[in-house]
Amino acid sequence: MESNPASTPAAPLDPRAALKAINRTAATTRASIEPNVVAIYFVWAAAYLLGYGLLHGAAHGWLPLAYGTALVIGGIILLAAIAYTAVVGIRSGSEIRGDSKFASMAYGLSWMGGFATVAFFSIALANLLPAGDRITTGWLINAVAILVVSLMYMVGAAVFQDRAMFTLGICFTVLNVAGLMAGATAFIAIFAIGGPALFIAAGILTPVRGRRAPAPAMA
Repeated sequence: MESNPASTPAAPLDPRAALKAINRTAATTRASIEPNVVAIYFVWAAAYLLGYGLLHGAAHGWLPLAYGTALVIGGIILLAAIAYTAVVGIRSGSEIRGDSKFASMAYGLSWMGGFATVAFFSIALANLLPAGDRITTGWLINAVAILVVSLMYMVGAAVFQDRAMFTLGICFTVLNVAGLMAGATAFIAIFAIGGPALFIAAGILTPVRGRRAPAPAMA
């Protein structure tokens, strides 16, 4: 006697399996449109190490480089890191629609606006302070630049609901305060070591945090 295939009962839907499939799809979609945050962290770690390393070498004489020249080269390295971050953000934002796209665009433009302001502040400060006191000038300019970085990370944490970004902003705030209290010469050493260390730690911990993130619990 032949059985009727239509009469075979369908397998019951497993809510947990369905949730896992949805989570996998969401993770794949996020990975395809979000920028590679780990790469961005490592690019900024290299920028801080090179930029502040040049300033430290020029200030302490272990590099045959004038401090003003090191400051200009450091600024170029910083601009290169900003440009890389902006390009990556624009490419990822082009795949997003709606409010998220506007938030990403506004956040990226805020970075550019913040550092444009730092650039004009640098010119004004350099004209106000004595020409021979380049270390103090660089110290104050960098302190303002790090202030912008700290605030942008904390604002980004509020916009994108990213606690790790907020933690990074707090860490840079603490590092900036420590550098200001330590003085002009020590400030360079603090950021030549502390800046790259924070970005490398963030780059290492970000994928670990992603792997450990629990799936939403089912009621």
